[in-house]
Amino acid sequence: MIRNDRPVLVDSFLIAAALTVLALRVYLAAAHYPQLGGNGLHIAHVLWGGLLMVIAIGMLLSLLTWTWQLIGALIGGVGFGLFIDELGKFLTSDNNYFFKPTASLIYAMFVALFLVAREMRHYRKLTPRENLVNAIEASKELALGPISSVARTRALGWLAAADDSHPLTPLLRGQFEIATPTSERRSLLMALFTGLRSRYATVVHTGWFRRVVTGVFVLQAVGVVLLVAYSLAIAAGAAAGSTDALTELDTTLRGGPILWTTLVGTLIVGAFTLIGVAELRSSRHRAYRAFETAVLIDLLLVQPFTLLDAGFPGLVQVFIDLALLVSLRYMQSQEVVLRAFGAPRASGAEAVRT
Repeated sequence: MIRNDRPVLVDSFLIAAALTVLALRVYLAAAHYPQLGGNGLHIAHVLWGGLLMVIAIGMLLSLLTWTWQLIGALIGGVGFGLFIDELGKFLTSDNNYFFKPTASLIYAMFVALFLVAREMRHYRKLTPRENLVNAIEASKELALGPISSVARTRALGWLAAADDSHPLTPLLRGQFEIATPTSERRSLLMALFTGLRSRYATVVHTGWFRRVVTGVFVLQAVGVVLLVAYSLAIAAGAAAGSTDALTELDTTLRGGPILWTTLVGTLIVGAFTLIGVAELRSSRHRAYRAFETAVLIDLLLVQPFTLLDAGFPGLVQVFIDLALLVSLRYMQSQEVVLRAFGAPRASGAEAVRT
C-alpha cells in the first residue's frame, strides 16, 4: 500500500462534500423545497450526486495530471454531498427527507471519514519506497513542461527521504535540480485566501483576541460549576421529598442513553475547561491544550448526540467549536514560538490579562 502524500486531495473532497450539504439545505429551505419533475415524477438530487461521482471516478481513471486529480476530488465531493444529503429518505419507510437524526448521522459519517483519512496520513511516516513513488508521481510534471517551485521543492523533499541505493533516486534528484521552476501565478481565489489568512493572523496576535477566547472558556467553566451545583440541589431536593425535584430527577433518569451520553460528555468537557482555567496562571500553553481537548471532546462525543434532537440547526455550535479549535491551535503555535525565542513567561494575574 503506497500512500499519496498530497492530503489536499482528500481534504478537498471532504470540504466540498460538507459545504455541498450545508449549501443545499440552506437553498432548499430558502426556496421552500422545490422539486424537479412533475406528473408523478421527482428527480431527486441523489441522482445528480451519483452522476457527479461517476464523472469524478471517470476522471481519476482516465486522466493523469495533478490538476484533473484535484478537479475530480472536488466534483466527487460535491456528488457525495448531494448523495448523502438524502440519507433520511433511505432510512425511513415513508422516505422522510426531514428525518431529524439525519443531521447527526451525516455529521458522524464526516467525522469518521476525517479520522480515517487522518489516521492513514499519520499512523506512520512515509517509508523510503513511498517517498520514491511520490517523487515519481511528481516527475510527471517534468514531462508536461515547466514545473512549479512548490512541486519541485516537495519532490526534492521526497527524494531526500528516499533510498539512495535505488537507481531512480539520484536520477530523479538530478532532473528536479536542473529543472527551472516557473514563477508562481496567484489566482484570485488564492489571493483572497492569502489575504484572509493574513488578516486572521493579525487578529490572533492581538491581546484582546486571546482575552475573548479565554473569556469564552472561563464563562463555560462558570456554567459547568453552576450546572453541577444545580444538579446537586435537585438531588438534595429529591432526597428531601420535594415534588418538583423528584419530577425533574425522574425525567432525567428516563432520558435514555442519548441524554446520559450527552450529560457525561458535557461533564468531561467541563472538567477539561476547569483544568484549562486553572492552568492559565502558570502556563497559557497548557491551558490552551486543555481547552483544545475540551473542544475536541465536544465535537466528537457531545455534538453527534445533540444533533439527534436538534437536527441541522444544531450545527451552529459545531461551527463555533471549529472556530475555537482553529484559534486555539494557532494560539498554541504562537506560545511555542514565544518560548523558542525565550520570551518571559507571564505569571499570576498577568497571565490571565494577556
